[in-house]
Amino acid sequence: MEKTIDVLFAAVILLAIVATSAILAIELLNFMRTDTEVIATYQRVDAGAPLTIEVPRLNKFDRVYLILNATTPIYNITVQPRGVLIPLLLDVEGFEVDTAYPIMMTKHYFFVANTSGQARLVIYPQPKTPYAIKDLEGKTSFTVFSYIENEEEYMGISIKVLKFRENGFAQAILVIPFDEFIQPDFQVQGVVKVFEGKVAYVNLIIMTDIDWYAINVISDITQPTTISFNINAGSPELFGRTGEYLGQRGIYLALGVGLYEGHFTANESPQATIAIGNVTIINCGKNMTIPSKVLYEYDLYYRLYIFRKFQPTHEHILLISSLALEVVVFSYIAIKLWKTRVRR
Repeated sequence: MEKTIDVLFAAVILLAIVATSAILAIELLNFMRTDTEVIATYQRVDAGAPLTIEVPRLNKFDRVYLILNATTPIYNITVQPRGVLIPLLLDVEGFEVDTAYPIMMTKHYFFVANTSGQARLVIYPQPKTPYAIKDLEGKTSFTVFSYIENEEEYMGISIKVLKFRENGFAQAILVIPFDEFIQPDFQVQGVVKVFEGKVAYVNLIIMTDIDWYAINVISDITQPTTISFNINAGSPELFGRTGEYLGQRGIYLALGVGLYEGHFTANESPQATIAIGNVTIINCGKNMTIPSKVLYEYDLYYRLYIFRKFQPTHEHILLISSLALEVVVFSYIAIKLWKTRVRR
């Protein structure tokens, strides 16, 4: 009789173990399905006026990842309330990553929740440009503006160097997509104005699916000047190459603006202000013009990712405790039944 009761009790406990394990597994699967929240939307922007992005309620150690279009530069991003989100200094910009192309046209910002609660990201946007503006060497800050001369509009940009690279240069690039195979009639025409500062060079950079190629447009400019350029397949590249990109698939075109540390004295601020007119690209018999128009009102598109960190609830702790107790009881009964059988 006692053996029958023990067997029935063991069966009940085994069913409880299976049920508790199933509930825990379902809870874990539900978290895996919902551990990432994605918000993809846009807001209307007035350049210079702050823009607020509401972040869904956070738990401590949740991670927040914001992606912006790099053609919509910003002055700064702040967090309200202060201290809820801590910026993570993860550098996914720059030469090594960007010339691999996946994130060339976007800007990336990472945060981790320092405490549980609500948070807002306050963005201070600049005017929208036709170019994605990135650092290729060193670290810079920049301000975009519109400049009109003789009824012609130019995209102006003031660049200030925050940190030079070890080689003494800092370079910001202005990038546009160019998804075409490069033909022998390839040309890029445009106008660059230097207003102030000292510009070491402006290069046209051709990025293909194989390599990147730089062709000098202007160099060592220390006085206000205007340069019209016409780059074609016969224009000599840096490193002594010419036309090696012909037949390759273009990915991006860029204007690289370089400043050299040795051009500035200790009392000078390393900066320069230039303007770019319309740029015309000729390839395979087609003309494409990149207008130098700067927009002060525009739609800012963004994607906000919230990666939830798993945090056990009281229910999870109760389930785990119950499972541990059920396993102990089942083990005790199983050992008792085994000893009874051995004695016989």
